[in-house]
Amino acid sequence: MLQGMEYRNWIGSKLKINEEFLYLSRADVASLNLTDEVITAFTKEAMIAYSTGNAEMPAKIGIHPLKDTLMHAMPANMKTLSAAGIKWGCCFPDNMPRFGYNQTTCTLILNDYQSGTCISFMDADLITRVRTAAVALLSVQKFARQDFKTLGMIGCGIQGKQQVAMVARAYPQIEKIYIYDRYDAAMEALIQECKPYTKAEFVKADWEMIARNCDVILSAAYIPAVPNPQIKDEWLFKKGQTIIASDAHTHYEDVSIKAADKYYCDSIEEHELFIGYGLYPQGLPKVTGETGAALADVVPGRENDDEYIFVNNIGMAVEDIVCARAIFDTALENGIGTILPL
Repeated sequence: MLQGMEYRNWIGSKLKINEEFLYLSRADVASLNLTDEVITAFTKEAMIAYSTGNAEMPAKIGIHPLKDTLMHAMPANMKTLSAAGIKWGCCFPDNMPRFGYNQTTCTLILNDYQSGTCISFMDADLITRVRTAAVALLSVQKFARQDFKTLGMIGCGIQGKQQVAMVARAYPQIEKIYIYDRYDAAMEALIQECKPYTKAEFVKADWEMIARNCDVILSAAYIPAVPNPQIKDEWLFKKGQTIIASDAHTHYEDVSIKAADKYYCDSIEEHELFIGYGLYPQGLPKVTGETGAALADVVPGRENDDEYIFVNNIGMAVEDIVCARAIFDTALENGIGTILPL
């Protein structure tokens, strides 16, 4: 990919920098049809860059307008790609029953790396969905037993569907997929969307069924202000089990998390900040390493089949910015979107 002034000159051949910006709607972003493989590769690059000092990303700050809601400011600088910007990510769990649309809504500003001026404003719902699923897939590849047969999914919204689809496609040996959501319609929608990608049997489950039966458990539900664990420690068989959460410690008792042989998180700095927000009232366990550091082989991943591993990926702005650059470049090259005056 182009970098530095060469990249800016390419942008300038298609856009009057500091006079215009590229607006990309939700439909524009979706029309680009970037593949899972492309998104996963960019996401991996971002995570490794962050954990090896090749990206700048302060821990995200947030506000919480209503109970159990959040609005996070997520800036990042991908030094290796001359890409910088900020995502404004919002999660309002009751959007579906109240308004009929998804709980997660996001927008993103991409900036010229040389001058700081805005070059693009885009919807970032798809970015959030696909990069979160890519992180889950990368975590499964690094931390799970690769011969696992049962998969659990807690939360069957857009992120849950994307995670199941990507993992199921990558692991055709999966025999059963246990799913749970507080809305039956969400579980039905996940089954209909994901069953073309797998021969596995889908099982509508409860908390206990998932804990007792799944080799790998994924979760993508809302994050309450204070954790409210629904999975009892004695339900988890632990030996060889892998838990990959994208919603903090929400569903698990503290004893279950701290019993893990290895515990990883995507950003130590970010999770330490969240202690002050009250997300971890009993503190974090000893961190084996960041997920990106494991992907870079700076710290070990799974080393034997019996390890019980807990992975806590809350989402990082570097993942959003690297995907935003890919989207912006593709759209600008192909004349997608609307050029507007600043």
